[in-house]
Order: sequence, then C-alpha cells, then structure tokens
Amino acid sequence: MDLKSWGLEDSFFPEIISTEAFQRLQYIRFLGGIDYALVQNPNGVWGNTRYTRYQHSLGVARLSLMYSRGCELTDRERRLIFAAALLHDVGHAPLSHSLEPVFHEAFGIEHHQATRDIIAGRAPIGRSLSEVLRRYGVDVDRVTALISGEDPSFNQFFSGPINFDTVEGILRTRTYIKPATSPLAPELVVMAAVNRSTPADQEIVDQFWLYKDQIYTHVINSRTGILADSACQLFMKRHMADIGKEDYFSTEEAVFKKMPGLRNLLKSRNFENLVASDTITVTMRRFFIDRRNSFFERDDKKRYLQARTSAKLEVELQEAQNAQHTGDLFGDRGN
Repeated sequence: MDLKSWGLEDSFFPEIISTEAFQRLQYIRFLGGIDYALVQNPNGVWGNTRYTRYQHSLGVARLSLMYSRGCELTDRERRLIFAAALLHDVGHAPLSHSLEPVFHEAFGIEHHQATRDIIAGRAPIGRSLSEVLRRYGVDVDRVTALISGEDPSFNQFFSGPINFDTVEGILRTRTYIKPATSPLAPELVVMAAVNRSTPADQEIVDQFWLYKDQIYTHVINSRTGILADSACQLFMKRHMADIGKEDYFSTEEAVFKKMPGLRNLLKSRNFENLVASDTITVTMRRFFIDRRNSFFERDDKKRYLQARTSAKLEVELQEAQNAQHTGDLFGDRGN
C-alpha cells in the first residue's frame, strides 16, 4: 500500500495499519457468509469479487482523510478520526455478522464490546494497537466514543445516518447487484453531505439513502443473504464442542477448519435448495426519506429514516443425499 499517494507522511498511519489487530481483518469477509454465496468463484473482476473488512476499513479511513483535508483539521484531529474510521470494524468475528449472534449467545461476546476491548488493549490481540494509539497521543476513549456513535463531532460522520462507514459500505456492496450500476462515488456523497449548499448536494445524498434501501432489499435482506447467515449459524451450533471464545479473534480459515463443509455449502450452485424447509423469523430493514425535514438544516436523524419489521422465512440445513454430493459439499477446498 502506497500511503504517500494518500498524502500521508506521518508515521502514525502505517504503524496503526500494520498492527496485528488491523491486519487480521484481511481474513474476515466484508459480508460474511453472503460473500461466499453470492460470489462462488471470485476472479477479481467487477461483479465477481469478494471483499474483506480490511479493504472496507481502509476505504472508510480514506474518506475520513478527505474530510479532514477539506475541513482543515489539525494533525491531532486527523489522527483521531483516521483511527476511528480505520478501526470501526476491528472487533468483528470471522464471517462477521453471520456468526456473531452465536458467539454472543454462547460466550457473551459481540463486536461492539470486542472493538472496545481491542482498542483499549484488554484483548491480547489489541495490545500493540493500543500502545501505538497511546504513544502518538490519540485519545483511546474518544476513538471508541466516535466508533460507537456517542460522540457527534465531525458533522456527525460517525454518529449520524450519513456516515463514513455507511457511505463506503453501501457503495462497495453495489457490486453484488446484477447489473451493478451506480452513478455515485463515496467521495461524492461525503462532499455533498459536507457542503449542503445546492439542490444538487441534496439530490446526491437523497439518492444515496434510497440506494441503501435497494442494497438491503436485494443483497443483505435477500433470500440468499438471509439463508447464508442462517447456514453459518446452524453450522456453528452443530460444532460448538470444537469452538471456544478465543476463536472470535481468529480468522475465517481457522473457523472453516472447525466447521468442515460450511465453505463448500455456501459456494454450492444449489445453495438455496440445500438450505430450506423450516421457519425462522428475521428482521427486515427499509430506508426512506422524510422530506418534511430539510436537508439544509443538517438534522439527518429526522430526514434519513429506517423501519424494522419482522418476516418469516423457510430455512433448515439439509444433509447431502448421496456420496457424490457429500464429497462436493463437505470436503472444503479453499476459496
């Protein structure tokens, strides 16, 4: 990675990126099980790529740096928001949200608390990271307050609906929609949300929020997305004798070895046929705009809204029906 191309000469930036805690995110998929189900044979081209939490987090950090330059923040402030943007996902488990509900149920651990423990150095994997933050005078408590949304500073780009994380993540996820079309770039949305001086700025941010609704409908809350999460959770529950709390801070390769067959099930062309028959209740999210609240008043929590509803879906992990099928599904071969 060429950080100089980002205009970064401060040694803080490569040091925090190189820590063990952040480097682990190279081995955590961005959308968890959905990445494997939707991109079965990745080859790196547009629309056929799996992403990681590492790539996403660097993208979020880059947006924060663009913002810091545009708003002429001090070096101390720039380090602060870079750290919060870069580390916002550092507490995710292998397969991200797909496995976190079971880790929480079994061990009482979830990504918000895990993030705080890593950044504070309470989790062993976070000790070098915490030391870097403290050595450069970065306020660890302020970093975690920004990540959790408790600190509304910096135009609410951490705490509001229009935030660095959501902008980067939603527009990255556009590649999972076929055809993958979007006229928006993350930088364009952030600039419009900062400026708020013309109807064009409003149109860009409004378009982004409606695009978020499409992403949730067609990717995250799609049948494939829900079944992928459910399959991961069912597999983990079946293999709890082999899984411990320490696996939360490991990698996907490590947990796949403890749950043989899961990776190939997710990648199967018959995935949806192999995961169906029982009924589960899932939470669906929709996103909409309350146009009675002005974009130019900067009260995004009143304008950019979401609704949660419950829905039922048929799901149960099916066993393979013959020896050939068993060999295909339950003999993991990477990717």
